[in-house]
Amino acid sequence: MSLEQDNYAIIKRQEETLVFDHFDNDDAWKLGCLLVEGAKEKGLAIAVEIWINGYMVFRYGCNGTNNYNDLWLSRKVNTVTMFHRSTLRAHYMPFVGEDDLYRDAHLDPNEYANMGGGFPIRVKGVGCIGALAVSGLAHTRDHQTAADAVAKFLGIEGIEAIKEV
Repeated sequence: MSLEQDNYAIIKRQEETLVFDHFDNDDAWKLGCLLVEGAKEKGLAIAVEIWINGYMVFRYGCNGTNNYNDLWLSRKVNTVTMFHRSTLRAHYMPFVGEDDLYRDAHLDPNEYANMGGGFPIRVKGVGCIGALAVSGLAHTRDHQTAADAVAKFLGIEGIEAIKEV
């Protein structure tokens, strides 16, 4: 298997594992603060958004972020909302014989992202109700930062990480 195929499988397992029992605005606040606090401790300049049912319920930009991050956050949220899967999984779709976001789905790259950092907010028995988006790092690190924060929030230790290039 190639690195891309391996990562696709890892991301799919992350998405299947990182599912909430419930998720509301208070949970979004706690998850967002967890992400921001972790970024500040590590000196990372990230921007974070959390959306529930098409409504932004959390947004923060660490020092060092700017309007460029806004563009990526919007694209990542749009992709998660459209496909109910992470943006890094969308990135790897062509490597496993699935559609390419831009070529096959005819989506506008100014509106959608096939770069990591968007992660679905899934609730058991309900499905995808929202999106978490992180921007500011290399796209694979954006993804893993989001996945690690969700795992920590859910109390899941040792979530499998994607393989870096």
